Amino acid sequence: MPQTITVPFPVQVKPKFKISQPQEKKQLRVQLETVDLHVYYGETHAVKGVDLPLYQNTVTAFIGPSGCGKSTFLRCLNRMNDTIPGARVEGRIMVEGIDINQPVINTSHLRRHIGMVFQRPNPFSKSIYENIAFAPRLYGASKKDLDRIVEESLKKVALWDEVKDRLHKTALALSGGQQQRLCIARAIAMNPRIILLDEPTSALDPISTGKVEELVQELKKDFTIAIVSHNMQQAARISDYTAYFYMGNLVEFGETAQLFTNPKKKETEDYLTGRFG
Repeated sequence: MPQTITVPFPVQVKPKFKISQPQEKKQLRVQLETVDLHVYYGETHAVKGVDLPLYQNTVTAFIGPSGCGKSTFLRCLNRMNDTIPGARVEGRIMVEGIDINQPVINTSHLRRHIGMVFQRPNPFSKSIYENIAFAPRLYGASKKDLDRIVEESLKKVALWDEVKDRLHKTALALSGGQQQRLCIARAIAMNPRIILLDEPTSALDPISTGKVEELVQELKKDFTIAIVSHNMQQAARISDYTAYFYMGNLVEFGETAQLFTNPKKKETEDYLTGRFG
């Protein structure tokens, strides 16, 4: 049985909605990059030769119609597709100069550094405190450290003031929006470098959605974020870069302001203006 490797991270369209303004021009550092990435589910070729960078401390949105491969691609970035029977991922996923798409990579360690939040809130059937403390405790955090991690994580997701008096009550009593922010707090408790969000607001009401969007903008100061969204308005509001997927192909990738106002590909323009299909 091969020995696993621990990854040494230090690591002309006129839309009717507001578009996120591009960051000040500067030399952006590529934190993660896929090279000729392919995903197969049995005989189905779900993602086809995608080359895509994620820039440090930015938000990158993946958009496209249902079944286009965007969620499948997102799950590749921390090897979640490994858990799907019959799935096969080919190509390179480069993080801090290391190809994490190798059999010898320790995926449990990898997912400490590339956290993921899913479409529907999925808090553990435990207290609010234990939802966040559970993983850090497994990795040896002391009681004093756990108290600090729980407080800091909840503050980062703007949930501390709402729950600080009921930390030891069940997380399942929280509202849907609070549960989703708790799941994000749980992900950042391990101090990852990258956070993957798979349609994190699709099950939330508009007010909760707005809070999560504000949170994403705040979190990019400390983390690199990739988000799958079916909501083009949301992608335009919160992302710095956008990737448009269609039928497993990456059709276009660029700064959000450029892609939404002046896409280079006709397929992208058709999708953004509702002429798709």
